[in-house]
Amino acid sequence: MPDMTTIGAILSSIKTATDIAKLIHASDLSLEQAEVKLKLAELVGALADVKMELAEVQETLSAKDKQIAELDEAFQTKDTLVRHLDAYYVVDEKGKPKGFPLCLRCWENDRKKRQLVEDSGYNRKLVCPSCGHSYKDHMARTL
Repeated sequence: MPDMTTIGAILSSIKTATDIAKLIHASDLSLEQAEVKLKLAELVGALADVKMELAEVQETLSAKDKQIAELDEAFQTKDTLVRHLDAYYVVDEKGKPKGFPLCLRCWENDRKKRQLVEDSGYNRKLVCPSCGHSYKDHMARTL
């Protein structure tokens, strides 16, 4: 989440832009043309600063929303997985493990369901394509 200094900078830029706009609006013909151009340039700069800061805030909020969705999905599937030997499995209607083995490390550390695959270089060995952790096939096999 954006820190208080970022939010303060956004608010300060908005206040500056508003003050400049009010000054231009309230000015009469006594302002020189160059002075008006200078104030407009300052206004554009202040608005550009606001736009950049808001883009950063939007990016941060989007990342947080994604993380919340991932954690929510992990929480929802928590009870549908069970550990058997060195892997996690989906449970059947009787609560027994079934199907393909899922990486123990990825689930316990990151709450990510990663299916193990056979290691092409070694016979009787499974590996997680995400983290690279390897398992002996008799400790993590398809059920």
